[in-house]
Amino acid sequence: MTLVGTFFIAAGAVVVLLGIVEAFARIGVHKSFLGTVILGQDNRTSTSKTFVFMWTLLVGWALTSLLIAGEILNTHSCTIAKTTSKATKACMAQKDQLGLLQIGWHNFVSSGLSGSYLVLLGIPAAAGVAAKAITQSKTDSGTLVKTTATGNQTAASRVAQIFSADDQTTDIGDLQYVIFNLITAVYFVAEFVKPSILGLPPIPNTLLGLTSVSAALYVGKKAATRSQPKITGVFPSLLVGDKTVTIVGDSLTVDPTQPLSARNAKKPQVAINGETVSPDAVQVDRTVDNRLTLKVPEHLVPDDAQTPVSGTIQVLTPYGYITPSFGIQLA
Repeated sequence: MTLVGTFFIAAGAVVVLLGIVEAFARIGVHKSFLGTVILGQDNRTSTSKTFVFMWTLLVGWALTSLLIAGEILNTHSCTIAKTTSKATKACMAQKDQLGLLQIGWHNFVSSGLSGSYLVLLGIPAAAGVAAKAITQSKTDSGTLVKTTATGNQTAASRVAQIFSADDQTTDIGDLQYVIFNLITAVYFVAEFVKPSILGLPPIPNTLLGLTSVSAALYVGKKAATRSQPKITGVFPSLLVGDKTVTIVGDSLTVDPTQPLSARNAKKPQVAINGETVSPDAVQVDRTVDNRLTLKVPEHLVPDDAQTPVSGTIQVLTPYGYITPSFGIQLA
């Protein structure tokens, strides 16, 4: 059997294993294996889980290839020598790459897994655990509001979610993490398909450093990220002069990062079409967080309007954050 054939059989073995796991995952619960492996609870592709899965597959494929060459295929004659150095010279002289792979398997079994692979496999796993813990903690405290992705999720959108924020903008921290891991993965594959007596190819410290730094930035960004205060609804959306409307949203009246004693200490401000409404017209609902009522000033509503006029409303939170404009109508 050729070296290429060994790699293909190893890849096939990994695919068959995944297929078996997928079949068992769907029994009774009808859940996709990939859906449980790389998707987060928000129905988006998880960056950290994707790379844990990628490195598991790549290292699993490499080890399966070594196992097939060293334990299943016939031992090549060039590997039968008194010392490893003589066997290596003989296989290199005969240009027997499969023989080198067999030597590499036995060296791997005797010397064990390199510390660089413990780092390479451990970094994405540790980053994933840390990111999950931070996100869950912020979600539970209300510091971060996680939305669930809905609608038609195409293959392209699933891939884009790996390096995108929840609002579908490119996240520089995620993008850096993706790029350095992919570069290291390409290097790993390129080196492994050129068999040597080392078994698994050594990973340069430079690439390990880049993946480590990008993982640290990825986790640090998760810790620093907080929800943008925003208005999620105005009821009724048609504002009538001297009538009361209710404004609801995220982080409008409280900031979960502040101590309890500081919450609700200040009143938020409201602006309609860029003009700040008198504080006396704004009332905070103390029974429900992030909800306030507003008595619409008559002078902000055009007297001569025959039909409702489009406008915007914003809230300046007690902690100095201003919401994006929310569309309303004035009549």
